[in-house]
Amino acid sequence: MRFLRYVCLSLFTLCTRVPAQQMRAIDLTTTIQRVQLRIPPPARAKHGFVSGGGMGSGSDCAADVRDPRSITVSLMDATTRRDAPKRRFEVTFKILNTGSVPIQVPVSPHLSDLQPDDPTKRFSYLSLGLSVSPVERRDSIGYVELYGGNTLPDTLMMLNPSEWILVRANVELHSDAPQANTLYLTPGYWLRQVTFKASPGGFSSELQNICINTTPHSPVLVMQEHH
Repeated sequence: MRFLRYVCLSLFTLCTRVPAQQMRAIDLTTTIQRVQLRIPPPARAKHGFVSGGGMGSGSDCAADVRDPRSITVSLMDATTRRDAPKRRFEVTFKILNTGSVPIQVPVSPHLSDLQPDDPTKRFSYLSLGLSVSPVERRDSIGYVELYGGNTLPDTLMMLNPSEWILVRANVELHSDAPQANTLYLTPGYWLRQVTFKASPGGFSSELQNICINTTPHSPVLVMQEHH
């Protein structure tokens, strides 16, 4: 009887194991992202002066080891050409749910599509930033972003445990990078809830970091291609 219970338990575990699966591939290398948000023209005040401007606020947080959510962002491949003083890379990110519960991620390249028809109306969206930086110089970073909002359900995707998406993109480092023929690139990411409110001549935005446990991943060696 004990053996029978063991066999049944083993079969149950095998049958309920979630298979690893790629859910989507997103190619940004040929996509011109629409990210500009509309700002109403500034109101003219007395004596010919205009009013306007922008402001933002953010919050930080720390991951909790008890949190069942976990994400691994890794680089599947990366290529580059010499382009002093900056480097441009074509990279493929893999975003894998390594936790035990589903995680919602944005999958649209276009932030502009999420803004309501009335630009003064407050709206919220998810932002997923995917970044690379050389191990030799971590302050030299390049990134792309994906966006999603509840008003457009197709811009969001639920990743179940062991599911992943691939994102291929061109990224450019925002400051000088090491000029060696080879370098190591390390991936990174952020997931944020952003609330945006436009007003005449200005805007305000609130950023809430969504802290999810992250599984570290090894850097990728990149060989420089010459012209």
